[in-house]
Amino acid sequence: MAGTTRSATEEDLFAALDALAERYGSPGATPDDSLDRAIDQTLSAFDVLLEHVNTLPDVLQLSRLADFERRISARRLAVAARVAGCSGDSRSDRRRARDALSDGTGSSRAVSRDAKRAATMAANPGLGDAVIDGAIAPDAVDHLAKAADMRSGEVPSELVQAVDGLTVDQTADVVDRYLEDRVNAKEVEKRYQQQMKARSVRRYRKTGLAGIAIEGPDQLIDAMWAHLDVAIDEGYRAEGGRDAPVDQRRAIDHRRFDAAHAALTGQASASSGGRAAVVITVDGDRLFGEPDSPVAGVQLGSGPLPEDVVAEYLNRSAVSFLVRRTDGSPLWLGRSRRRATDQLFLALAVRDRGCVLCRSSVTRCQAHHLMPWHAPGRGQTDVDKMALLCGRCHGDLHHRNHTLYRQRGPDGKPIWATRPATPNETPRRRPTPTQRE
Repeated sequence: MAGTTRSATEEDLFAALDALAERYGSPGATPDDSLDRAIDQTLSAFDVLLEHVNTLPDVLQLSRLADFERRISARRLAVAARVAGCSGDSRSDRRRARDALSDGTGSSRAVSRDAKRAATMAANPGLGDAVIDGAIAPDAVDHLAKAADMRSGEVPSELVQAVDGLTVDQTADVVDRYLEDRVNAKEVEKRYQQQMKARSVRRYRKTGLAGIAIEGPDQLIDAMWAHLDVAIDEGYRAEGGRDAPVDQRRAIDHRRFDAAHAALTGQASASSGGRAAVVITVDGDRLFGEPDSPVAGVQLGSGPLPEDVVAEYLNRSAVSFLVRRTDGSPLWLGRSRRRATDQLFLALAVRDRGCVLCRSSVTRCQAHHLMPWHAPGRGQTDVDKMALLCGRCHGDLHHRNHTLYRQRGPDGKPIWATRPATPNETPRRRPTPTQRE
């Protein structure tokens, strides 16, 4: 991991690994009895290293072991990439890598995932080097593979450079924006039709219970989920919310099930109030008669939409629109109120498109003050001083007393990260879930 200082024991291990690679890693190298001795020495060094790590505090142990796991995974993928080769046919390369990785100890899904990563690394030597060096995490290769040429597996070099040093979630965001900017109307329509054909509802059983799985286009699932969220919130408040006795509170899964049962059976109906369930951005040129953009609109959380779908949404009164200039006019509310209005939340949704840390859907997000409202620095309810976080990331951020900040990415759009909060950014008391919003 970048910035991590190795101990003398770690240096011994990596020196042994380098010696093995130098002696037996070159083409044409012939194994002999000294190879077995070298491997034994390396394994002994690794055992000593683990004993050394075991003496460290638990938190530091976890950090070190995660670092070792990443390094080993990167080297394993590098070897699989050499086996896969770069034939110009990504399917053949993945097949060779999959055969080499299928040792019977991992699931078929994990093997296929690693084979795809290895083939992507083989087709992009610079990417493989970045994974080995730790500049790009192995998990981030999955997102980069989405931008790879379907035939050769090559990823645009400027995209590989753009994600150098970013986290996995930041890489996913940059790749999605990159692809979104380059999509055309024909591809959008084709993908949407594929999603519509793939929609389904199935029933399954596990541990004596039955379940229902609903699959379909993101925009339809988001609308269903938002409808349930309204019913869940209404039920929670009707029970007394946080003031209800502990033994009478339903778990979130129970409230969600009851809301779904009510929606399916018609025994209860949720109101249409609350924040917008569907948020669509439309290029200004299309509104004013100059449709230069090949994409009719973009739905937050789902991606580009074909023109007929946008037209269908326009006929629904429940859809809210926000028209903004290219420079993005900020909404200023001052300190007269802490909670974000629906209009301010909509502006945040258009800018952030979901949780800025884990990329959860807008429907799962809350408006977070970058400078906490109750901190000595007295945060402001201003679109430029807020960001969207899902409930889980929001709670974790406050629990760890971290601060969210942003920096400009290679495409000029913000990339978000966290750091420990300063005393001026630390609330005098930990906010409750209601206060966090």
